[in-house]
Amino acid sequence: MKTIEELIRKLIKNQIDYNVFIKFNSKTVIEKTALTNLIRKAISENYIQKTDNNLLKITKEGREYINKLEGKEIAPKTIQNKKISVNPQNAKLDSKIIAEAYNIKSDFSEELLKIANEINNNAIFDCKDRIDLREIKTITIDGETSKDLDDAISVEKIEDKYKVYVHISDVSHFIDIDSPLDLEAKSRGNSSYLIDKVYNMFPEILSNNTMSLNENEERFALTLIFIIDKEGNILESNILKSLIKSDRRLSYNYAEDIINKKVEEENWLLELINNSLDVKNILYKKRKEGRGIEFDNNDIKIVLNEEGIPIEFYREEKKQSAHIIEELMLLANSEIAKKLKDYDGVIFRYHGLPDEYRFNNFKILAHNKGYELKKLENGGYDIKEFIERVKGKAEENLLTSVLLRSMTPSSYSIVNKSHFGLGLDYYTYFTSPIRRYADLLIHRIVKSVLINKDKEIDLKLKDLCKDSFDKLSILDKTSNKAERNVRQVKAARFMKDRLGDEYFGIISSMSKYGITVEIEGLEIEGFIESHYVGSDYRFYQDMQCVFIEKVKAYELGDRVKIFVASVNVENGKINFSL
Repeated sequence: MKTIEELIRKLIKNQIDYNVFIKFNSKTVIEKTALTNLIRKAISENYIQKTDNNLLKITKEGREYINKLEGKEIAPKTIQNKKISVNPQNAKLDSKIIAEAYNIKSDFSEELLKIANEINNNAIFDCKDRIDLREIKTITIDGETSKDLDDAISVEKIEDKYKVYVHISDVSHFIDIDSPLDLEAKSRGNSSYLIDKVYNMFPEILSNNTMSLNENEERFALTLIFIIDKEGNILESNILKSLIKSDRRLSYNYAEDIINKKVEEENWLLELINNSLDVKNILYKKRKEGRGIEFDNNDIKIVLNEEGIPIEFYREEKKQSAHIIEELMLLANSEIAKKLKDYDGVIFRYHGLPDEYRFNNFKILAHNKGYELKKLENGGYDIKEFIERVKGKAEENLLTSVLLRSMTPSSYSIVNKSHFGLGLDYYTYFTSPIRRYADLLIHRIVKSVLINKDKEIDLKLKDLCKDSFDKLSILDKTSNKAERNVRQVKAARFMKDRLGDEYFGIISSMSKYGITVEIEGLEIEGFIESHYVGSDYRFYQDMQCVFIEKVKAYELGDRVKIFVASVNVENGKINFSL
């Protein structure tokens, strides 16, 4: 490579260690010197950066440089380390203030609301160019308060096989490319769920009504039909435009009661749930035998009162009913990705290898707890085997939590790079077009090449995907940051009335500035500044431990007794003392 443009394009595909990058992109001393000088020049122009852990990383200016060369719109920058202050006296405004700080839109213009109402009022659900599946027994399973129902399922047992229908709302039927609502959805990227407030990608009249697969309402869908054997092999799969009617809208809790035989129900529903559970178990077993990493990701639930103040934090084990939907959506997303893998312009979901620095800290923690990771022939580590080994142990939550944090976040990519966490060679997002713009783009591609049998993706749609994927990744990360910020503020409000209270916690991270401790069972973190830990505080990064007066006092993963020392609700900061 001879130009900064070539260098940046190479790094766009991979954020890579500096020494590794030099080694694999230069063969002679002359080439090495030239590449080193090129990197220095790019750094001096602020197009790339060299991070503390020796990674080469593209800057905002670098991306804008490439976008400018290609005439693309500049992706919005996520907010970094912005100080956000909520109103300590009004918890109801937490989500609103944080959403505004992250530029997450709430309201829609009068013009857009008018267009949405016209679409809703003019919607006629007929069988023109569609397969009529209204007679197939169909259900939705979602959260208690969910209103934007993207997906529905039907599962039938045929001898020793299963016929599985995954119905996804046909949002693209109502939203044309470059229409005002399409441009608005593209600018939002996704819906944001900030605990007590949903910031929709589309107006509610569409997201909660016209597009939502509501009970006893006829709706348009794209339906994936699978024939699956008892080993989880896909014998057949087909995608088609359909007209469906959801027979029941179940919550996860009620579906779980059906599974556990706590309620009586109609025979058809009992049969459908049992078939779905069978398929879930079959798919899960097959997936577990593959390369994917399986975390027991129990959720921390936050219960708010009418004033928006948290009254309870608790850990909730993921329900079987939620696993049913998860497995069927994974099945649908991976199958669509496989069907589209040879087309140019498809947006895939990419998940890379763990962050080197954080993963090294995790290995130190595992060592401190008496575990060593087994090495694989390719030089990597058998993370999957490690998770199985610690399952059920007292330190499982700590180890898997720190391991999870070492993983790089997933993102969108116009080039298929596989999904490390799921262990899949091909993966995309197809199942949530009401709340993710990327899924809507995939729906349009599916209609074009899989249903209409076009030889290639339309050039306009292809360009839209190529221009959007990076921006959509940033908007996705922004939503996640906002959600974490809301959770931090709610945690601070929860701890505000518990000053001086005693808890046991786990040291989840350490630095020269102090120690971060996570309260057991709550996933609420607080910080202990170094001078409060002890005199002559010394942090040793290579061992992830702290010495006080030349004696090892604390190490990553230690269980410690802490007290709530101070709380700043405005910025969601909690301080502990030992």
